[in-house]
Amino acid sequence: MRAVIKIGGSLMRDSPSIIKALQDYFADREGDSILIVPGGGVFANHIRSISERCSIGDDASHWMAILSMEQYAYYLIDKTEATPIDAIDELPSGVSVLFPYRLLRESDRLPHSWNVTSDTIAAWVARETGSRFVKVTDVDGVMADDIVQTWMTAKELSRMGVTCIDSSLPGFLMESMMDCVVVNGLYPERVIDAVIGKTVLGTHIKGNI
Repeated sequence: MRAVIKIGGSLMRDSPSIIKALQDYFADREGDSILIVPGGGVFANHIRSISERCSIGDDASHWMAILSMEQYAYYLIDKTEATPIDAIDELPSGVSVLFPYRLLRESDRLPHSWNVTSDTIAAWVARETGSRFVKVTDVDGVMADDIVQTWMTAKELSRMGVTCIDSSLPGFLMESMMDCVVVNGLYPERVIDAVIGKTVLGTHIKGNI
């Protein structure tokens, strides 16, 4: 089994406990690969602020933001001793953390825009590796009319405006005909259930409808 888990920067304090729960669960499951794609978090927010103040171009801002994901990756590895990787040709067993800069520089298939954040980058990694895609954030899922949506299509999501998901992800899911499960990382057991395919409180986004 392969899964790509995007852990958002909003969960910086809680992310080590999420990864350790995954490490404990998958410790004895030889052959299962769980790849963590870090968000940009406070590091990307700082880059965005500088970019706006100093009128930095899209290309430079893009690569600076990707490097902010690497800063988060260093933090995660320091706290959990997860396996660091910077290529996705062969995913190791167990839990690993992606340093995305070299991979994205070599591939460079995504638009350079603030609309394309670590959500879409993680979805691209999931597509390239044939993995289940789970987005872990600090809310229970996508909200509509103050209710967590159990499931929805990517097309419906694209019409909602601002949500807990970056604006380019719905289009990417539709283009790639792939799904995404959004869960609350404050409950690590939900992350595990989403990874192994159990029914879980969260939002299942369908990209192939």
